[in-house]
Amino acid sequence: MDSNEDSKVLLKGAVSGAAYTAPGYLIFAREQTLMARAFDEANGVLSGETFSIAENVGLVRNQARSQFSVSATGVLAHLSSRAGNSDLLWFDRSGKRLGSLGPAGPYRQIVLSPDEKRVAVDRRGSSQPADLWLVDLATGTPARFTFTPWGESEPVWSPDNTELVFSLEPDNGPTDIYRKPISGASDETRLFGTDGTDDPQDWSPDGRFILYKTFTSKTRYDLWVLPLSGDRQPVAFLQTEADETQGDFSPDGRWVAYASNESGNFEVYVRSFPLSGGKWQVSSAGGAQPKWRHDGAELFYVAPDRTLMAVGVKAGAAFQHGVPHPLFKMGIDNFSSANRYAVASRGERFLVNTPSDTSPTPITIVLNWTADVKR
Repeated sequence: MDSNEDSKVLLKGAVSGAAYTAPGYLIFAREQTLMARAFDEANGVLSGETFSIAENVGLVRNQARSQFSVSATGVLAHLSSRAGNSDLLWFDRSGKRLGSLGPAGPYRQIVLSPDEKRVAVDRRGSSQPADLWLVDLATGTPARFTFTPWGESEPVWSPDNTELVFSLEPDNGPTDIYRKPISGASDETRLFGTDGTDDPQDWSPDGRFILYKTFTSKTRYDLWVLPLSGDRQPVAFLQTEADETQGDFSPDGRWVAYASNESGNFEVYVRSFPLSGGKWQVSSAGGAQPKWRHDGAELFYVAPDRTLMAVGVKAGAAFQHGVPHPLFKMGIDNFSSANRYAVASRGERFLVNTPSDTSPTPITIVLNWTADVKR
């Protein structure tokens, strides 16, 4: 396509990845279902009804791709979703297991409250959208927090522990940011959204800003800031042709750690907040899921081999960091997927979402998948 031609939206809502294949289909994923629709490549027009090809397909959501591939000869391959149960396990800095939290469940993201009394988790089964649950750290008891028929994910705690903001994804609609009090005194209300996918990342320690990521076909994932007072107009924080994601405010609110693949691989960087120049690459040889220690003296991240790394930092008026060193290897399902672990007790304990099933992920091969399709 000529670079001067205007682009157009073919698929709305939370679509993961897209691939064209002869004799004229566009294949894409919605959550864990692989879908297809007839597509006229010459005219760029979809036609007919959308139909499902496969269920329980693996998804790497923060990279906007589903785990499938299709050949020009009609051979389809996809990884099955690892949406089975996992355990919330406590470890110390050496990797020694200290215990578990609550029963096993189909957990994905885990986010510890600032007062370390609860963990917000999203539970995602193989055939239903995600719901948010709260797990009490004192008792290990999980309690359901959201009750809509749609998918809720990407939970973020307010600094005062009284609210969660999260993504809500209605059927065939854009993913917007909602908020709900922990007390359950009222239902969730829409806070912000665009025509695309908007996911909260963090809430500034002073309560004034929400950092969120949004996706566009031109610049992919970018980080934006939503003020919670004044005109409440969002402002771009980082917007490049690379992916910027997993933004995390430092405890003093002066810095944002984030993951970006601008080098070709995901690495962890730090920028000032508000943005005023200067950029520091904290990780080496790959990194994602950055999280600050609660006193701001360390920054943690996950290496590609799933090793939890620690970096000493000084993040006051100026930013300085030391050399990353390994702590222990975690059993998380993916190093670059967000919020697979949480930092507690001033960096002395870590809660890790550890899949119960560690067997290899099966690959499904479908020969001539279009044979039974009626166009």
